[in-house]
Amino acid sequence: MPAKIIIGADEEETRMGLVEDGRLVEYLVERSEEQHLVGSIFKGRVANVVRGIQAAFIDIGLEQNAFLYLNDNVHVTEGQFVIVQISKDPRGTKGPTAMLDVTLPGKYLVLLPCADYIGISRKISDKAERERLNNICSAVKPEGMGLIVRTAAKGVEAELLEADIRALANQWKIIAAREKVSKSPCLLRRELDLPVRIVRDYLRPGLEEIAIDNLGIYKRVEELLENMPQQKDIKLTMYQGLDDIFKYNGLEEDIASISDHQVELPSGGYLVFDYTEAMTVVDVNSGKFTSRESLEETIMQINREAAREIARQLRLRDIGGIIIVDFIDMHTDEHKNEIMGILQKAFAGDKMQPKLQEITALNLVEITRKKSRQNLSSVLYAPCPVCNGTGRVQSQLTLALELKRRLRSLLKRRSSSKNLLIMANPWLAEWIQYKDLKAWERELACSITIESDASLHVESFMILDNSSVDKS
Repeated sequence: MPAKIIIGADEEETRMGLVEDGRLVEYLVERSEEQHLVGSIFKGRVANVVRGIQAAFIDIGLEQNAFLYLNDNVHVTEGQFVIVQISKDPRGTKGPTAMLDVTLPGKYLVLLPCADYIGISRKISDKAERERLNNICSAVKPEGMGLIVRTAAKGVEAELLEADIRALANQWKIIAAREKVSKSPCLLRRELDLPVRIVRDYLRPGLEEIAIDNLGIYKRVEELLENMPQQKDIKLTMYQGLDDIFKYNGLEEDIASISDHQVELPSGGYLVFDYTEAMTVVDVNSGKFTSRESLEETIMQINREAAREIARQLRLRDIGGIIIVDFIDMHTDEHKNEIMGILQKAFAGDKMQPKLQEITALNLVEITRKKSRQNLSSVLYAPCPVCNGTGRVQSQLTLALELKRRLRSLLKRRSSSKNLLIMANPWLAEWIQYKDLKAWERELACSITIESDASLHVESFMILDNSSVDKS
């Protein structure tokens, strides 16, 4: 499908949008003050080994140690020096995740310094082409190392593939030499910045244009494309307009909707996204939609739209981990299989390689999607200071009843004033006024004045002795 990459960059942050068929499907943000570690290689020291969870924690010179999973074939000891590559960025209180199997990605291939085999992308299906690529790689593969042939290598001349292999092998020689003379912990190789990674990782058939608003990045990408002749048909555009590049391309609304709790479907149905510590739950709802066809066809139309939009939203919001989708009830295996087919097809272009479990009797689908970087929502948003990230506050009625209970307890004391002042957030103060404050005064046998104070939390209020307040 036709695709376009949009890159907006300034001193503070770099943003990337991937547009497919005119719709934003991926949005990445990296900020200069935040470290992106995925792909970077460190010389670290094993700080401690925790056999109970088959893991080691590696001191790589950062505030948090890196987590290293130890399978049955890996044995490390405390104090040992190791070369690790970061596979997941730090998230919240969790440090980065590391692996011992280092990989070096190039334009057409990936070098595996710790393996010894040749793998070819499954997306290259032609047998003759796979054999050609295997023969080229076998002839120049560094001894004791492995290679993975990327999809971008399809049809590329042998000279370019061989040059890519030599460049990657030289990179590893530099890293290995640096490791021998460097003290641990230290950084051996930093992964490329976002724009160059995007061009390296997202080049594929169907990519028609790359639009960039930063001259320095434009020149770097231009140079990269010049060395990749099979990408000569990609239009490289230097945007110099006054509006933000994403606004110019009509993507502001898509970006603003990334945090929406509810996502509308074309038919009138909608999706609801709920996030927990352990998983993301997506509920499919029919809304007000009713088809002229049968009930089953109404359900299927909504579920078809939902399956396509869920695949897009997971990429757009960069949701990883476990996702549970609750589809509207389907009663035949044929319909369930159709929805699973739509999901699998919609996920085909997702680089995080989602895996789907079969739909259950309750019409639930479990999806697992890789996590490599910080969740986009944690980059763009902070927990609400009002609800502390729960998404809810106590209702006005709940707060009013609590306030009334406090007033009753206060007025039972002999020394309490009968002339009271209540200070509350306007949201609560106006609601109490509307609910007839005079009825409260009659019931409690007192005089009550209520005043708004926008500085108060919506769930907070104060009860003061109004007789001692200076009225001048």
